[in-house]
Amino acid sequence: MIGRFEELLHELGSIFHLQLHIDREHACSIQVHPHLILQLQLDTSQENLWIFAEIAETPPGKFRENILKEALKANALPDPMPGIFGYILATNRLAQFQKYPLHILTAERLSQIIGAFLEMAEVWQKAIMTGQSAPIEM
Repeated sequence: MIGRFEELLHELGSIFHLQLHIDREHACSIQVHPHLILQLQLDTSQENLWIFAEIAETPPGKFRENILKEALKANALPDPMPGIFGYILATNRLAQFQKYPLHILTAERLSQIIGAFLEMAEVWQKAIMTGQSAPIEM
């Protein structure tokens, strides 16, 4: 029997013209470009879909401090927010994530959510890779 997550990935794949499937970690990773991978995964309750991406490595020092300060400011912006920022200590990377109840998602709605999520991720990634601690416009 096909699960709701698998069904949603199949429908989303039709929209994106990709063949999407669940991997052995029970997630679906999509390589957007060489420096950005989007991950979709259900939580342990199987009721919520997590969207996740690592944005950029943040080298130790003042630049990292500034990036994290700006990310915290962005997290405080009013909803709806395409993503929330977090820091992965083990890899020194800024990450972005968001959670949605699976029951409200259709492939069309998820494609729009992913579009906004990726737009935010790419703007932040570009800013950090060009030496800015945050995008000029947030």
